[in-house]
Amino acid sequence: MKKITIYDKKEGENHYSLTAEINEEGNLLLSGVDSGPFVKDYFGDYDYEYWLSIEKEDLSTVLLHLIKERFKTDGEFKEWLKERDIPCKFFSYT
Repeated sequence: MKKITIYDKKEGENHYSLTAEINEEGNLLLSGVDSGPFVKDYFGDYDYEYWLSIEKEDLSTVLLHLIKERFKTDGEFKEWLKERDIPCKFFSYT
């Protein structure tokens, strides 16, 4: 998987969307577009586009922090992976 939609919602005449992707250079790119009357009133233009880029060298740091903040146990993490059909291998000494 190289791209995922984080949200895509409409509220009346306003539309908000945000995607995350790994681009061709291997960097993480979050890009969003907000549009509608609310955006025009706030920014003076009908649409507002924005990007956030994280270099590929920093992705492991991002990943490790996200795992730490999201999961309390390896079981929670394994269940999360399973729900998304992401393969993993588990080993232990008994």
